[in-house]
Amino acid sequence: MSRFSNIVASVLTVLIIAPGIMAQQPERNEVAENRDPRGAFLRSLAMPGWGHFYAGEQNRSRGLAHIGAEAVLIGSFFGLAVRGNRLENDILTLSSLNAGVELNGRNRAFRLAVGDFNSLEEYNDFQLRSRNWDRLFDDIPENRWQWNSTENRLRYRDLRQTRDRVRNQLPAIAGLMVVNRVISAISAYNRARKGLEGSTAHLIILPVSGNVKVDGAVARLQIRF
Repeated sequence: MSRFSNIVASVLTVLIIAPGIMAQQPERNEVAENRDPRGAFLRSLAMPGWGHFYAGEQNRSRGLAHIGAEAVLIGSFFGLAVRGNRLENDILTLSSLNAGVELNGRNRAFRLAVGDFNSLEEYNDFQLRSRNWDRLFDDIPENRWQWNSTENRLRYRDLRQTRDRVRNQLPAIAGLMVVNRVISAISAYNRARKGLEGSTAHLIILPVSGNVKVDGAVARLQIRF
């Protein structure tokens, strides 16, 4: 399972299980106060779960679930960002020490070439044979590289691919943070407006079978705001 899949699983676990656990804890029986639904909506849009606390003590468990999900997402985002930066530093150091080229500020095409060919001469020879005239790099000092071993070149390529995978997950996590805010805001709005006392969430897993054996499963998540 990929790191991103683990993050999604953690967020779903918090949103589904946490409200049920918190609901088992005794809460004070309070008369629901009149709360502005728009205020609840804006609070949860700014900070997931805040609007639920504003809407009343009976909504505390749902608010904590959204706060927990946000904490998981924020931690994952910054963790991946830090890892991506470390990998980038490793790439720059490796290429400088073992290929004699500085990659800071260089475009993606040049970086790919450094990972695929042992030297600028080898790269340009290949492009000439392929008649890719527009892909040639000028033979100037800042464009020249020469790997001292194929092993280091392959290590560089692996590091670059790993860094790309890590950084490509950041927009998806940011998107999940937006989704968490929107769901929390809508839920808080409805609870403040209707005085809902609880939330229900069901995760249903249905087998998908052929004539003889089970081929897979379909998961369906149902959340009542």
